[in-house]
Amino acid sequence: MSEKSELLTLPYPAHTGNKTQAKSPKSPTGSVDSSALLLGLFAAAAYSVANMALRGLAKADGGPGWDMWVAGTKAFPTFFVAIVLIAWRRWNGQTSFAEWSFVWPIAVAALFNQLGGNFAFQMSLRAIGLAISVPICFSSIICSGAVVGRIVLGDQVTVRTAISMGLMVASIVFLSTAAQSRSAPVPDNAAVSEDTSVEVDRVAEQTLKTNPPMGVAAGVALSMLSGLCYGVTGVFIRKAVRSHMPVAATLFLFSAAGFLILCPGSLLLLPLEDIARTTPTEWVTIATAGIFNAIGFFAITHAMRTLTISRANVINASQNALCAIGAVLVFSESLAPLALLGIGLTISGLLVLDRR
Repeated sequence: MSEKSELLTLPYPAHTGNKTQAKSPKSPTGSVDSSALLLGLFAAAAYSVANMALRGLAKADGGPGWDMWVAGTKAFPTFFVAIVLIAWRRWNGQTSFAEWSFVWPIAVAALFNQLGGNFAFQMSLRAIGLAISVPICFSSIICSGAVVGRIVLGDQVTVRTAISMGLMVASIVFLSTAAQSRSAPVPDNAAVSEDTSVEVDRVAEQTLKTNPPMGVAAGVALSMLSGLCYGVTGVFIRKAVRSHMPVAATLFLFSAAGFLILCPGSLLLLPLEDIARTTPTEWVTIATAGIFNAIGFFAITHAMRTLTISRANVINASQNALCAIGAVLVFSESLAPLALLGIGLTISGLLVLDRR
């Protein structure tokens, strides 16, 4: 999810009348500026840390309310810094937002991103884990991004892109099969020792009745849904930051949709006493997820001012490997041969993808 000085010194597109076009700095050889590539790699690493923190917050018996609460609170760091940046721009006499006709589609995309993207991804983590959720999500991002990019931005779907999409679809099949072969996750409070009190047993049983463990098929579907939403909204983010919408305004809209909508919405599903029982470790983990998500969001948003969607996705391929390693080492998730094959197909599809 950068230091303040770095964020504020990155150039915004100059306004000329009603239309503004951001230039894409390129090297003499025609390749994209290396700083954008480094920002993309930095974003991938930050998102990987955020995803591992979110995996640590996934409770098999937590229910949708807890998932929505986590997805909403993690948006607060981005929301706070976006407000600071907007205030800074206004203090310096710069434009904070574009005209309303341009803002409202981005606001709708932001809501779509939070509900169908972040919320759905958090729910998928408690059903199928990190190592399988991330590559399935990535595969859906590639396919949906290519289709929507063609419709909204007129991007070409080349032969290489079509081959990449085919590999992604194949990877989803293998990863879904691998997920089905895994045993269902054990709820955090399902296993109790012999000396556990009857009252704790009763509470645990009631919790399982209220929030039964999610099925693997539902987890796979939610992971695909989150990728679909991320792919669609990624196109709108690129459209925003490459025109006359300040990056700070784009970040504000996306983070506000999370913090100001998901958090209050979670209170309809999650009792206040459950939030009050959040442990200090869980609060630290939520903060870690939020901070690194903000760092990744800021970095990739700036990088996408010069990177194409395809090139940004290729760089983000490192998330598949990093999250798989973290899932095995930190969370003791098992990776069957089919899962490894699926992850390999995802990375292959990203490498085959047209990067022009």
